[in-house]
Amino acid sequence: MSFYPQPNKYQCGPFALKYALVMLGVFKNENQIGIIAGSTWWAGTDEIGLSRAARRFNCKLVHFHSTTAVKSRQLLSAYLRKGIPCLLSVHNWEHWITVINCSRGNYIMIDSGRDTVVNIINPQQLNKLWRYHDEEGGITSYDGYALIPKFKVHTRAKMDLKKAHELMFESNKNLASRWNEYFNDVLNISKPRTALSTNYITFREFLRRNQKNIVKKVANWHGDPTYAELIKILNNMKFIAEVYDLIIPIADEKKALIDVTAILTIYSCGKYGMDSIYE
Repeated sequence: MSFYPQPNKYQCGPFALKYALVMLGVFKNENQIGIIAGSTWWAGTDEIGLSRAARRFNCKLVHFHSTTAVKSRQLLSAYLRKGIPCLLSVHNWEHWITVINCSRGNYIMIDSGRDTVVNIINPQQLNKLWRYHDEEGGITSYDGYALIPKFKVHTRAKMDLKKAHELMFESNKNLASRWNEYFNDVLNISKPRTALSTNYITFREFLRRNQKNIVKKVANWHGDPTYAELIKILNNMKFIAEVYDLIIPIADEKKALIDVTAILTIYSCGKYGMDSIYE
């Protein structure tokens, strides 16, 4: 699950909706979405099917449309500023992509049709992708669908340009492909920040205080994992925590210390195995 290319040409719609749901902290498999949406290899997925799938996950797709590039980007940006991901029909209605943020004039696009799924594009590149033109009818249009949750979102992703660039690195390929697994673990360790949150530390501060001791203990006790690979896992957790603005209440710091140590220990035993002890 999460950020990886689609395996065939007709699943772009389910992938686009999946990536939009991920931004709201909802993780669904593209095959499940495709079944609900009625995706087929000969016709792909239309907006009616995607709307049906969105409703199944307690969301709705709101259509927005313009005949000019400037107005369409204004409509898109208005939703993005509210943290609402949008599905766009591109390549003359032949493909679906997801746009999740706009910053400093550039757009963060998730396109399952590309090898590098997370992309940063400028307005001109977006216009070229998004523009639909019917030469016979003389019609030009830009169509998008905002994914509006019907539930209170506690863990909305905030992917800025810096985070998007980092996620595009080859070194973060594992994080991208295992995004939901990292998210679920980090969410069990920490909590979403709210306006009422007090007496807490960020995941970054938690690692500043505890990372050296955790890594040293796990690596030395097991013997095989390197400090660097364990630190990489902790950095992936920190990345998720920062994107979803997750925090650790001061009262839960010791619990978080135990949880993170247990996760790294399970990782080490799962990857390298271990001999039985006390026998």
